[in-house]
Amino acid sequence: MKYRMLVAGAAIAAALGAPAAKAETTLTYASWVPWTHPINVNLYVPWMNAIEKASNGEVKFRRLPKGIGHPRAYLDAVRTGQIDAGFSVHGYSPKRFAAYLFAELPFLGDRAVASSVALQRTHEKFFEAKNYYPGTKLIGMNTHGPGLIFHSKKFIKSPADMKGQKMRTGGPVPKALVEAWGGVPIRQPAPKSYEILSTGIADGITFPWESLVSFKILKLVPYATYVPGGLYSSSHYLVMNQKKYESLSPAGKKAVDQYTGQNFARMAGAAWDKINDAGEAAAKKAGNHIMTATDALVDGVKKANVKFEADYIAGAKKVGIDGAAVLKFYRAEVAKLQGK
Repeated sequence: MKYRMLVAGAAIAAALGAPAAKAETTLTYASWVPWTHPINVNLYVPWMNAIEKASNGEVKFRRLPKGIGHPRAYLDAVRTGQIDAGFSVHGYSPKRFAAYLFAELPFLGDRAVASSVALQRTHEKFFEAKNYYPGTKLIGMNTHGPGLIFHSKKFIKSPADMKGQKMRTGGPVPKALVEAWGGVPIRQPAPKSYEILSTGIADGITFPWESLVSFKILKLVPYATYVPGGLYSSSHYLVMNQKKYESLSPAGKKAVDQYTGQNFARMAGAAWDKINDAGEAAAKKAGNHIMTATDALVDGVKKANVKFEADYIAGAKKVGIDGAAVLKFYRAEVAKLQGK
């Protein structure tokens, strides 16, 4: 009996003296673009790795091998806990995110760092209290940099050149431009780009430079028309399940918080600038045909943009946002960040 008490006492003493086991939380992350896509390689995987390192392994990520549906489904998937984290595109849900569609407009800037940080600052000033991401922790947002017109057979030198052309478009701005100029917009998720171009379903596409490489369409659309400041842009957001975030220890939350807000926006913008530069370099190396937009095309975009801005301001007003103030602030922040 005495021996048993000694053993039990020693076990209790050892347990009391032993360091507590480190709690680990694994977060599931799903992506609607392949893991080999440059934006995963250069942004989202490094973002996860940075948090794992900052938390000393307390926070870990499990990357699901396949996506879980259309990009617009990701906010609700994160909110409901189907996945713990993921990114999506504001323009894929234009009614839900009418307040953010200013970031899709033409001529917003040539570098994604400036436009991304400006977007995050605009969110913090005008939208943070609006609860547009219920049930989630908003990690941050960014733009993908300037969008171009790519075509399989010719340059688009004027609005008239778009007539009858079948163009895959993403957000509402390129779709509206194609329609206004007599083209036929084709609405398909970005990962379908190779399929619709290679089969002739689409004649061309509106995309940033990086997409030539990431979606393997470099040889399918050898004509690129670049509009200074961008024909359009696209804004993205990254979210994490709120309950999952709240379940983390203070150290785990601190690790996540280091890579949110403007820190995330700057990281994301730098990644997009890097891969857009690589896409442009690949197009030049391949001998693709590249031109800067003619005055006629730029004038066509400017005329269309008058209506785009008016529509944005009217749409923002419906959700209680001063759209004119948003545009003024955003452009001023981009100019400040670009040193203009």
